[in-house]
Amino acid sequence: MSQWHFVVIAMLCAQAAGAQTVVMPEPALDASRAALRDQLLQFRDSLNTVHAAAARLQRDYRQASPAVLSSRARVMSEACARSARNVAPARTTVISVKTNDPARLRRRGEMVRALEQLGAVLSRCQADFQALSRPGQEEKVRGYGNPRAIRVQGSIRQYERALSSFFAAMGIKVFPLGSRVRPLAG
Repeated sequence: MSQWHFVVIAMLCAQAAGAQTVVMPEPALDASRAALRDQLLQFRDSLNTVHAAAARLQRDYRQASPAVLSSRARVMSEACARSARNVAPARTTVISVKTNDPARLRRRGEMVRALEQLGAVLSRCQADFQALSRPGQEEKVRGYGNPRAIRVQGSIRQYERALSSFFAAMGIKVFPLGSRVRPLAG
């Protein structure tokens, strides 16, 4: 009977020791990773104007007047042009990341390729919608604008997946504005 008591006491002590796990907060980002995060989030936020312009185009293209369709194409062109201007600074920031870790190097290469592809898509978007915003092209906007906008949005989503993987490899956690960090949520 004494051996059984000893085993039970040992198990209870082991459980009590295991329950005393301490969760430490995430370490603060160093200056280079904070600058990287800020630059890439600024670029990501500039892509929201492209999403918004595409959504407006998709929302009412069937019943919109020719003047509205021309305006929607012009706004889409301008949004793509604004975001395309931000590709080069973001790419330069990603390339400047110093690391020897093979996983980080691989993700950095993927991120550079994603930025280059997105830059090409945004440049083409700007040119396509600029041509569609000219007088007399309104029905082409009605017929061809949405498929082009959907392709642009798909490319942006593909870039956002690469960005998420890159941030994870770099140890950068991004929380929505206004949310508080919950260290126990992991």
